[in-house]
Amino acid sequence: MVRKTIWLFAFAALLLSMIPVMTGCGPKPPCEGATVTQVQSVQDECAAAEDELEAARDDRAELEAEVTAAKAEISELEGRPGELAEQLEELRKGSGR
Repeated sequence: MVRKTIWLFAFAALLLSMIPVMTGCGPKPPCEGATVTQVQSVQDECAAAEDELEAARDDRAELEAEVTAAKAEISELEGRPGELAEQLEELRKGSGR
């Protein structure tokens, strides 16, 4: 009889220990501070900002290339002022001044 009682208590203890495993931890608590749509909206805004940043970087690279080309042209023209003065004089004569 004692043996049956021990087995019965052991079986009951086993079943009681299985209840949390079978039922889980309960429902998930609500997320505080942000909803799913808010998170998605922020992710979309971040992606758009990253795209704008990439476009701005491309524009900057193009402008830097233009500035470099313009500086090279200026330095080339600064090296020959006499020739440019002659061209200016010819243009003045042609315009009737």
